[in-house]
Amino acid sequence: MVKLTKQKWIAVLIAVCALVSLCATNTFALEKKEILVDQYLETFDNGSYAVVTVYQDANQMRNGTISGHKDYSYYDGGLAWNFTVYGTFTSNGKCTAASYGVTVHNNVWYCASGRAWPDGNSASASGTMRRGTDNVEIYPSVTLYCSPNGSLS
Repeated sequence: MVKLTKQKWIAVLIAVCALVSLCATNTFALEKKEILVDQYLETFDNGSYAVVTVYQDANQMRNGTISGHKDYSYYDGGLAWNFTVYGTFTSNGKCTAASYGVTVHNNVWYCASGRAWPDGNSASASGTMRRGTDNVEIYPSVTLYCSPNGSLS
């Protein structure tokens, strides 16, 4: 076993801390960055509303692809759920992949069904969100478009 002096232990400790810090910095640099493209409001007769937001990945032209998503955030006395379509497009706007995701914020709601599909220059998703207390259903339908020049909407 090698004996280290107090100064060598401190040097080793500083080196380990620097290495951990470097690794953490590189990990944070790999975080996904998003650009807010558009946002609008839909209101309903019952007082509920939805905020629809389009995001484009900041690293959009990686490998010649453009990626983004469109969130449909439904508010019913507070944020109830998000229904999201994700799309990947070629640099000229053709959709190559589509998927969807659901995040429930108010546990009286749940996703009864959903599906996503690519179609030309769009990624679409639709589903059924059901409120378990009274079986009220909302049918979100979300489409993310990509123009031939690579702009999402």
